[in-house]
Amino acid sequence: MNSIATIVIISFLFFLFYVTKFFFTSELLTKKIAGSRARLTFGLFLLLYGINQIVAKLELITICVGIIFILFGVANLSRGYLQNKHYKAIENKQTV
Repeated sequence: MNSIATIVIISFLFFLFYVTKFFFTSELLTKKIAGSRARLTFGLFLLLYGINQIVAKLELITICVGIIFILFGVANLSRGYLQNKHYKAIENKQTV
């Protein structure tokens, strides 16, 4: 198994971890942070999965599907990063 596929699997496992944490947390801010991290790891999963599709087979349809996965991955990754940054700043203000 190549290294991209290994990172894809690890990022999906982190996504499952944060989704589980999101559903079993009752505090609102912790829930928002877990949701933003879930979005971030899901974006990483989509991005790497799209790259893996393009690298694995160079056909027109797989390149198109890979590009779509990469675009959705970058969108989720950037949105998750911005949300996580925002909620962590709020958490830091509350603890000070």
